[in-house]
Amino acid sequence: IKNLFDEARQNAPSIIFIDELDALVPNRDSSSLNHMNSSAVNEFLAQMNNSGDDGVFIVGATNRPNAILRAGRLDKHIYLPPPDFDARKLMFELLMKNRPVEIGLRFEEFADLTENFVSSDIKLISDEAARKALKNKSRITKEIILETIKTLKPSVSMLEISKYLEIKAQMDGEDRNSNSDRPAIGFKK
Repeated sequence: IKNLFDEARQNAPSIIFIDELDALVPNRDSSSLNHMNSSAVNEFLAQMNNSGDDGVFIVGATNRPNAILRAGRLDKHIYLPPPDFDARKLMFELLMKNRPVEIGLRFEEFADLTENFVSSDIKLISDEAARKALKNKSRITKEIILETIKTLKPSVSMLEISKYLEIKAQMDGEDRNSNSDRPAIGFKK
């Protein structure tokens, strides 16, 4: 960890991108965290402190944002929702671009049927459709893609998306569960 940060400082300005940041920085109060992991977490947090002053910027991605929302860890938090219609359409186009597809596929139809699917889900659909076509010794057809979409569900549930939206609201300073009919308690403005 120290070597990584030392190299980043020597080549500053630098960006260190960490996917699944929550796995690297778990809850240190957890009884499942052993001594070795604890020292790695402590080293990471120590190296992370004031790294921006040295031109080293940390970008992390996580599906468990509660693990890293404590103030002082990361300056900015950005919520990325599942891809919208246009993004899903473009993903299908890109993922099918160099594959043997039936002429005239309408990617809009696939994008419409995959609301709340994330990019890894759309890649899985494309890969599975390609496998089915290969097995059938055919091109990737509309029917194969539609059949594949029907057999798969989004990897992120609506419950998880709802939780992410609540966390986003907290990050934005909003209270999604506030009851505006309740009288305010506290000091007058």
